[in-house]
Amino acid sequence: MLCNCNYDKTKLLYKIAKIVGFIEKHAIHDAERHNHPLCAEEYKELKHDLERHIEKLRLAVEGLSREGKFE
Repeated sequence: MLCNCNYDKTKLLYKIAKIVGFIEKHAIHDAERHNHPLCAEEYKELKHDLERHIEKLRLAVEGLSREGKFE
């Protein structure tokens, strides 16, 4: 069983990735289709920020795994 901290990292990776997928598939497209350029830009910025956090979490999990501390 994963310790709470490692479980939280894994769950956050999953949840944030789902949000990014929603933004890519729906939010940006809908905003552009309905001629809301400011909303589309906000979604693009949010997606970019979330992708940075995904990478940080991924690197943390990867590093712990290499050290044998991902338990």
